[in-house]
Amino acid sequence: MTNMRFVIGVAGLMMFTGYAFGQGAQAKPAPDAEVTIKGVLMTEVSCNPKPLPGAEQTVVFFAVEGTPEVAATVDAILKEFYPGETLSPEQARKINEAFEQRLKYYVTPCEFTSKKENRPVYRNPAKAVTGVLSERDGKKWITPSKIVPAFLKYPDKLLAPDKPVAPAGKTPLMLKITDTLALKCILLPAGRFYERVPFYWVYAYDGAEMRYQDDYPRIVTLTKPFYLAEIPVTQEMYEIVMGNNPSAQKGPQLPVTGVPSTEITKFCKILSEKNGHTVRLPTAAEHEYACRMGTSTPPGNDAAHKDELSVGPKGTLLPVKSAKPNAWGLYDLISSAWEITGSKLTFVRTDQTDPFDPGSDVNKWGSHAGIGLNHVSWSTSREGVSDGTGTGYYLSKFRVAVEATPEEIAEFAKAKAEGK
Repeated sequence: MTNMRFVIGVAGLMMFTGYAFGQGAQAKPAPDAEVTIKGVLMTEVSCNPKPLPGAEQTVVFFAVEGTPEVAATVDAILKEFYPGETLSPEQARKINEAFEQRLKYYVTPCEFTSKKENRPVYRNPAKAVTGVLSERDGKKWITPSKIVPAFLKYPDKLLAPDKPVAPAGKTPLMLKITDTLALKCILLPAGRFYERVPFYWVYAYDGAEMRYQDDYPRIVTLTKPFYLAEIPVTQEMYEIVMGNNPSAQKGPQLPVTGVPSTEITKFCKILSEKNGHTVRLPTAAEHEYACRMGTSTPPGNDAAHKDELSVGPKGTLLPVKSAKPNAWGLYDLISSAWEITGSKLTFVRTDQTDPFDPGSDVNKWGSHAGIGLNHVSWSTSREGVSDGTGTGYYLSKFRVAVEATPEEIAEFAKAKAEGK
């Protein structure tokens, strides 16, 4: 009997991990023995490019930690697909796919998945699930006896400080506001990145761990360099140009907030005519790309970016440049207000090149931002649709993008090739 149990345990482990470990297999708990694993609970509709009918009712679970088997599988995945110090979009996708192939469990319907506090929602999807593991119909299953909220600990490698995949341009564009006041804009390189949030990932926000159900990851290619303002538009700048200040919290060096999108359009048009450059809002993809400095590591790296946090008491705004910039020289991307982007929220689940969707309502744009200490909503998960007015969720600032001229693009490419 003992030998038979050992054979069953080894075979179960191989089914559990889907991976042969170099240091030998470890015995799985006896059949029907409960284990506790931690990870991300969501509906299958959220992690399927072409979900079938009923997918919104099917609950799945991506294991991240909790047992030696899970830890060994996570370690094997990272060793295989993240061997160096940087992560390409393709490698990031392979990691996500490996989690889906090796650590995705279907959750047997039960009272726990029907309870409100355990439903797969955007807030608190991180769970500790206690139950019995099995395999049927070619799928891994867990039948829970308990599901409770949990905070997840990811491997250190996934939490290392982000390093830009390419340097920003060394010569900024000074966007003239007046003869004595200008807005500095940084030239960001073209590039590719793994946008949004992998299935196995959550990020901290307001004391909870979050993952929006519609955060389907994809590879995005931005084919042209573009300038992005180093700071949000300040109340001083906006009042000089537009003659008014709609912000609820006043201060010349605070970001202007509560600006309707039609007025943002006028603001950009005035600066375009004054400077001879096309001034506009960044697209949602450009904004996320800038926040993440072109990287494809998962968003939500709190500890590594805490010095960039710009939030005053009780969530109030701070003057621009109160915190450190990111490695591309961009300030205030993590703050207590959202930023308006020039394209609406989209949930396309295929790779995109220069994605832009203005939507049918030109008076509403996507708001995309960093509220609180998190590597943001540096996923479009933090987008919403806003006309720029309101408070709380819709408290919105904005920064401008400037299209680079062909000459500037050529000069940037030459400097990059020469290593300058």
